[in-house]
Amino acid sequence: MRKKIVYFQYRGSLPDGTVFDDSKGEAHHIYIGRRQVMRVLEDALDQMEIGEERTLEIAAKDAYGEYDQSAVQKVPTFKIPNGANMPVGEIIAWTTPRSAEPIPAKVLEIENQVATLDFNHPLAGKDIIYWVKVTAIDIIE
Repeated sequence: MRKKIVYFQYRGSLPDGTVFDDSKGEAHHIYIGRRQVMRVLEDALDQMEIGEERTLEIAAKDAYGEYDQSAVQKVPTFKIPNGANMPVGEIIAWTTPRSAEPIPAKVLEIENQVATLDFNHPLAGKDIIYWVKVTAIDIIE
């Protein structure tokens, strides 16, 4: 089976120019078809040639998804390690017996021994812009 590996530099920003991710000149790579990045980004990288640059304007629904109000949960602080002292406004790593990997959650508030946690991706509901430049392509037969 033929595999394609695309090496690229990137910068992710919001429409107002706020940068949220930057490869800082270092090449990142993905295996085409493994969906290691959002589909629209992978599809663009798959079509590009070495040295080619593109700026992709990606709608929220095609990026990190629309903001989902049902992903905001209220949890008693006694169920969370160090729950009463969680930093409001910060992102914590939430673990449950069913989750092998910690799930990030933003602490929105703590009131009356109940924490309000937002499990949406921090960029959910936001349109984003990715600048990408392909630096190398490997084809493995």
